[in-house]
Amino acid sequence: MIGAERLIALAMLLLLMAGPSRAADYFVAPDGRAENSGTRQSPWDIESAWQGRQRIEAGSTIYMLEGVYRHPERTWSGGQFEIRLSGKPDAPIHIRPLPGDRVTIDGGVTVANGTRHLWIWELELTVSEAADWDRRVSHAGADPRPARDHPAGGLTIHGGENSKFINLVVHGLSSTGVSFWRGAIDAELHGCLIYDNGLIATDRYHGPGIYTQNQTGQKSITDNILWGNYSTTIQAYGSDRAYVNGYRIVGNIAFAPLKAGGRAGILIGGGRPSEAIVASENILYEVPLRVGYTAPHNEDAVVRDNVLLKTDLSITRFRHVDAENNRIVDGSTVAAEMPQESWLRPNQYDPDRANLAVLNGGRAATVDVDLSGFLRPGDAYRIVSALDFYGQPVIEGSYDGGLLALPVPAVEATAEGEFCAYVVFRTR
Repeated sequence: MIGAERLIALAMLLLLMAGPSRAADYFVAPDGRAENSGTRQSPWDIESAWQGRQRIEAGSTIYMLEGVYRHPERTWSGGQFEIRLSGKPDAPIHIRPLPGDRVTIDGGVTVANGTRHLWIWELELTVSEAADWDRRVSHAGADPRPARDHPAGGLTIHGGENSKFINLVVHGLSSTGVSFWRGAIDAELHGCLIYDNGLIATDRYHGPGIYTQNQTGQKSITDNILWGNYSTTIQAYGSDRAYVNGYRIVGNIAFAPLKAGGRAGILIGGGRPSEAIVASENILYEVPLRVGYTAPHNEDAVVRDNVLLKTDLSITRFRHVDAENNRIVDGSTVAAEMPQESWLRPNQYDPDRANLAVLNGGRAATVDVDLSGFLRPGDAYRIVSALDFYGQPVIEGSYDGGLLALPVPAVEATAEGEFCAYVVFRTR
């Protein structure tokens, strides 16, 4: 018989001879099965792939095939697809739809503690039970029970160190859109559309677009488009026992429709002193920016190059502040000072995608926009309204290099045509 030490040595030799594990492409489908091989013809189910029960090497991509992934548990405390995957610093694991496919998660997604080096792209997260509901409950608090019992939904990020969450569409929930917690060290939420999340209770409106805390490292919230959430647009907040440090909140677009609860602002601060705060280049329409809250003092903040339209800015009790070049235009002068203006922000991870914010102070049918910072003459393009991301383009064609007359929806959701946001795609 072979001794235990010789067996271990033999196993190590075989591993060395086999070489390192190689990244691969794997496939998941709504009707996939755990016992399948993970190919496109034999896809896995979502739970075995995301929970790490399949062997998925660092650097691999999990392609989600088109369809609705409905979590079978339809309760407020359940209904979450859990992710337990870890790549490497130079080889993250990617989860994304197969190009051209629409992938809808009906329920929620939880990124578990211990997950790191993971990039999640372009998924739609919603809860179907909330689609036909007026969001009103007859009690106080953010829990819809007993009026409704269905999944809370959304994206809850407990782990996710050095991870990225890119171009997601998070909407139609009766709770918070994205919960971005302390374990997601040096993580980023980029290019997402986050809208129509929350409920109306007897005490107040509940449901931030993003609720987040951070202690160490830097948490980035960049180039997202947010509107129509029932409570705070971005709520980086905690009590005197929680941490709100190390935030980079840059290039986000937030706008009406605002809910009647009056809690639409962006808040960065809490009861404990904050430090290393950056809030810059955000374009905010009727959404106030509040930096600092009830802490007796805060350390340092950079609050610059923001555009605040029909709203205001406050910076509270910081010892060191750089607050240059913020443009604040009140409601009485928007049309006079800025009859038409636009802001274009190319996506940092998809070279064929950009966000576009448009102010239409004169409420014209179209606004002339310059896309030369993103498109080249001859590029094919399509532009969709953020209000109807999965709908028909508002305009498409071949870019001629000049100004483009962009239609502005004349609907209540865009302050009757005064402001709107779009996503621009270069098509190939």
